[in-house]
Amino acid sequence: MRIALLTMGSRGDVQPFVALGSGLRDRGHQVVLGAPEALRPLVEKAGLEHRTTPGDPDGFFTMPEVREALRRAPSMRNLVKALPKAPEGYDQQVLDEIEAAAEGVDLVLHSPLTVAAAFGTSRAPWLSACWWPNTETTAFPAIESGQRLMGPFTGLYNHFTHVRAATEDWTWRGPEIDEYRARRGLPPFGADSPLRRLGRDQPHLYPFSPSVLPKPADWPARCHVTGYWFWDEPGWQPPAGLEDFLAAGTPPVALTLGSTWPVHRQDETLEYAIAAARGAGRRLLVVGGPDGALPDDVFRLAGADYSWLFPRTAAVIHHGGFGTTADVLRAGVPHVVVPVFADHPFWAARLHRAGLAGRPVPMRRMNRRELATSVLRAATDPAMAARARRLGRVVSAERGVDTACTVIEEWATAKGNRASSAG
Repeated sequence: MRIALLTMGSRGDVQPFVALGSGLRDRGHQVVLGAPEALRPLVEKAGLEHRTTPGDPDGFFTMPEVREALRRAPSMRNLVKALPKAPEGYDQQVLDEIEAAAEGVDLVLHSPLTVAAAFGTSRAPWLSACWWPNTETTAFPAIESGQRLMGPFTGLYNHFTHVRAATEDWTWRGPEIDEYRARRGLPPFGADSPLRRLGRDQPHLYPFSPSVLPKPADWPARCHVTGYWFWDEPGWQPPAGLEDFLAAGTPPVALTLGSTWPVHRQDETLEYAIAAARGAGRRLLVVGGPDGALPDDVFRLAGADYSWLFPRTAAVIHHGGFGTTADVLRAGVPHVVVPVFADHPFWAARLHRAGLAGRPVPMRRMNRRELATSVLRAATDPAMAARARRLGRVVSAERGVDTACTVIEEWATAKGNRASSAG
């Protein structure tokens, strides 16, 4: 079977599909992975066919409007309002390019940023995946809803937040999708968002661990919590000096903020992290971040294979992005989450309540004292370290890619695709 996996965004949006695509290929399928051109090397390093989808993964967080919006009020709603107005017809051009990337395949799997294209004239059966929970439930609130606990009204409040989030999402995505459909002679959805039916009409895959977020009882049967989709970069070697640094003392604290580094006040963030690590009696490893000389108890890497690096640390300071969170969980070490926007606060709150992370330190109001307090807890609490190790063993043992591949093959069979399994 020829399968297209379509995504946009940063490396964190592409690497899960690299993992899944590798698993599908190993089961005998041909895989096309649609991703921004800048991430072609990542796709091809995994031995997968690349097709270009729109977007500049390196440019989004460097935009002044994005930086200021996230520092002022970190939500998708405010971010969308702050973005410069796109040229006339640009949104339709994006959808056309996504659709073109799926040309000539038997089945399409969409990510959160490409699923709008599924509602045009899809020539192949499709299903979807999302890195955060976006199906309505009473079990927990929607991702940008403050993550409050409301006592006996918690279930009602949680459901309300999902309805509100879906309504707001459709307010800005609906006109784009309806225009896309009109260009193909299809009727509009109007106020009836098809995004609320993901997991009902087609399978909707959630590539996180059921040990971190179990499937709620009120989710549809076609919602699948599969376990994480891991792909470890082949042939990665630690840079000169790293192994000596690690061997020279107790395990350090790591700091990595991924594609969100430009949003942070970088020099200040690094200064606070160095002080926090020292306060916990640790040294600091920095992945990315600002240029400049560093003290002897700090080591900088331009990039790293997290599966190699994180198990050698005492704790990891990170932004709460889906992929980095998964790698820290698998490594079995505690977290300090500095959430920026979108799903980051959701995962930060969940990890903290589970006793796997220090108190979240939101980027917008981060200060030296709060970061130091959270790092001290994460790097020195033996009970937290033990919980992280136990969950790490569970997450490592899960077979998320295999589970997702089986769902995909079964859906292809249900839709009448005779090439739905290997051979």
